[in-house]
Amino acid sequence: MEYTTKSKLLQAAIKVFSNHGYAGGSIRQIVDLAGTNIASVTYHYGSKKRLWQAVFTHLQDNLIEAIFVDSDKWRDMTPYDRVKSTTRNYVRFCARYPELHRISMFETIQGGEMLDWMNERKFALFSMKSMEWVSLAQDEGVYSSDVSAIHLHFIVTHASNSIFLLAPHIKATFGIDVFEEEQIEKFTDAIISLFLNSEPVTSLGKLGTQSPSATVHDSENSDKVRNALQSQFSADFKPS
Repeated sequence: MEYTTKSKLLQAAIKVFSNHGYAGGSIRQIVDLAGTNIASVTYHYGSKKRLWQAVFTHLQDNLIEAIFVDSDKWRDMTPYDRVKSTTRNYVRFCARYPELHRISMFETIQGGEMLDWMNERKFALFSMKSMEWVSLAQDEGVYSSDVSAIHLHFIVTHASNSIFLLAPHIKATFGIDVFEEEQIEKFTDAIISLFLNSEPVTSLGKLGTQSPSATVHDSENSDKVRNALQSQFSADFKPS
């Protein structure tokens, strides 16, 4: 794939800002890595601030795309299978784009203008929608209801990306490359095994054990939850 100067700057900025944060990353570092000059940043992005915003937008758009990659199949999935599929896609996104979480952590710790902008760019709304999604999945029995939705959301999301943020440490200590396909698959299976119930259950009990009347009622409930899950992100986040 041949990169344009603009895309080279974007890719270089992703690396620099994920390693140093907005405050610590410099335009000089970015242009040196991209093999271009400072004037090109002004021409293509206008400023360091706008380049950083382009980086965050690019990574978040890829996150939303990853979440919706199987959305055309959601209507035919059970809530359990949908959460399992989405979890698998999310972990794979974390493996492919660990920079989003590095950048987010830098600016969350630093606070200030970039964090405010991230929240305005629906970073906070994304967390709120995710928690609503988790709560609906808890109602359907996909997740345990013994843990609050807010705690479960942050536990699952950070468990899903932390191994990739710690990749250098794991490589140096254990000789394991967490970005290898086999390791990604093993880690994904571990996340699903740890956080999802071992088999699909509903608020009316385990599937296959209900009375005929309960099965009819449960089917209606499943449709309601399935439709709610499908529409949860659509209005605010789904790419056009």
